[in-house]
Amino acid sequence: MACSKRKDIPVTEMKPDEAGVDSLLRRSMNVPVPSLPLDFDQRVTRELRQRSPLLDRYRRLLLTCYGLISVVISMVVMSGEGLGWGPIAVTILGPLFLVAAVPWARRATHTTIRPSSR
Repeated sequence: MACSKRKDIPVTEMKPDEAGVDSLLRRSMNVPVPSLPLDFDQRVTRELRQRSPLLDRYRRLLLTCYGLISVVISMVVMSGEGLGWGPIAVTILGPLFLVAAVPWARRATHTTIRPSSR
């Protein structure tokens, strides 16, 4: 007799809706896992590069506004929880500094470490 996953309750003793869910889950588990094509990220990048500069400007504006609103809301919430302005400034400006420092460090290492051409 077939048993469900829950404490070995026989399927015949299950409620009708539980049996339906059980069979749905069993069918879902037998389906192969979906996957993206191997070049999916390259196709998305290529498609985004082909967009117009006007859309790019709006996209950057939207991202900038989202970031500024997030910073303001974070500051209000943290100050409302009693956190001082010093720790608030560190928690907000610290990640911003890291985001700005990574490209600078990458440029600095790429200009100093060059393969020798002979």
